[in-house]
Amino acid sequence: MGVRLVRSHLGLYVFFGVCTTALNFVLFLFCFHVFGWSGWLSNTVAWWPSVVFAWWTNRLWVFDARRGVSAWFLLKELTAFTGSRLFTGVTDVALIWLTVDLAKWNEIAMKIVVGVIVVILNYVVSRWFVFRSKKEVA
Repeated sequence: MGVRLVRSHLGLYVFFGVCTTALNFVLFLFCFHVFGWSGWLSNTVAWWPSVVFAWWTNRLWVFDARRGVSAWFLLKELTAFTGSRLFTGVTDVALIWLTVDLAKWNEIAMKIVVGVIVVILNYVVSRWFVFRSKKEVA
């Protein structure tokens, strides 16, 4: 059963979601502690490379998106993906701003809590609106 879960969409999503979250987390902490930037600015800067990584891994491995498609199709998909991530990115930045910058709660704890919320939101949006299976598109 463990192997089946890892090979499933959800298992792969969790694996690459952890990788994306780790990338985002490291970049956030680097900007926050090394540059001394605010939580919302550090989070915004960390968001960009995380979105690119997430799109690439989700497209290739998680949702097994259509291969050999036109540049127009890729642009449409990337636009939808980025749009969905903008929604969750704004949610992410707003929650970090409220909890870290305003409430002065621990940035590591809040980044973990907010990260879990964002991963769940991203899965729902990606699964149902961005990367539909070939059967659903036809």
